[in-house]
Amino acid sequence: MIQVIKSKFEEEIVFVVSTLMAVITSFLVKPSIDAVDLKVIFSLFNLMLISLAFEKYHLLDGIAVYILSMVRSEKSIGLVMIFTTAGLGMLMTNDVALLTVVPITMTIARKAGFDPFKVVVLETAAANIGSSFTPFGNPQNLYLYNYFQMDTKEFFLIITPFVIAGMILLILINMRNSDKLMDVKLNKVHLKQVRKIAYYAVLFILVILSVLRQLDYKIVTLVVMVSVIILDRKLVKKVDYFLLGTFVSFFIFIDNVTRLEMVNIFARNLLDSPLKVFSVSALLSQIISNVPSAILISGFTPFYRELFLGVSVGGLGTLVASLANLISYKIYCKSFPRKQYKIYFNKLNAALLIILSAFVIIFRQIQ
Repeated sequence: MIQVIKSKFEEEIVFVVSTLMAVITSFLVKPSIDAVDLKVIFSLFNLMLISLAFEKYHLLDGIAVYILSMVRSEKSIGLVMIFTTAGLGMLMTNDVALLTVVPITMTIARKAGFDPFKVVVLETAAANIGSSFTPFGNPQNLYLYNYFQMDTKEFFLIITPFVIAGMILLILINMRNSDKLMDVKLNKVHLKQVRKIAYYAVLFILVILSVLRQLDYKIVTLVVMVSVIILDRKLVKKVDYFLLGTFVSFFIFIDNVTRLEMVNIFARNLLDSPLKVFSVSALLSQIISNVPSAILISGFTPFYRELFLGVSVGGLGTLVASLANLISYKIYCKSFPRKQYKIYFNKLNAALLIILSAFVIIFRQIQ
């Protein structure tokens, strides 16, 4: 029992730390429940439920297997998976994208007899870059888009150059992979409950429209909840409530510290220019990951464009820079030795972090 608790503590360390910070700062100032952004919480909850539904009915597996059935070499697999992962990340979040494509990549690798560490690392980077392209592609985007009430057109204008540059880099890196042909046969995924899949697809569109402020998120949440309870009530138990709890804790913590004068003055002096905001958010992401970095810094700066870009670039780098990085790493290590993976991951991500940071800084200066 103690070992189970310890394991869960280590797995959900971000939740534990954020909760402790919220509790400690609540002794210094009176906490306010109004600090919790309910739209972000419920929008994320809705996206999780629908992602779980698509996973249950193998929709994403079917898409990935169909695309992969057309490739025959490590280089072509890498190229297809870069675009597949990035595309799924844009629509279904980077976590869901990797939970879908990495296991399929591992199956291909075992059947073809090669170590897929390069492909999986590229997929992971593609998930982080691709998911940054939409307001609902990852939790930090959802939060920043709502917190700063960003205009949708402006959102895409800010992030598009970074996404294009990042994808071009991944394609060029993948060109160095092997051209050797492999004979791999994947079992075709037969979609069941097509009507349910279609219904969940409609719900997904409604959730996107609520994120983009075209529909009331409260009404959409009610529709999603009622639908899931009627169709697949067990999915409600599978939602990542620790991630939702992390957001709640950070909302309370940030609201508390922004009302502490000394902390407020220090943070605002540290983040008093666009370049500093970009640099601090990208570097802080390397230590505590980009989701908490986005929430933490948002309370102290008006430079939301640089914060948005900083945490987007910051998802590249260390294994903890993005929680998605850890997902791929854990799946890979179940079947192959971790040493080669970590070496390649660190080299590739360090290069991507430096090159894309320089690109963003120069591009913003030109603008």
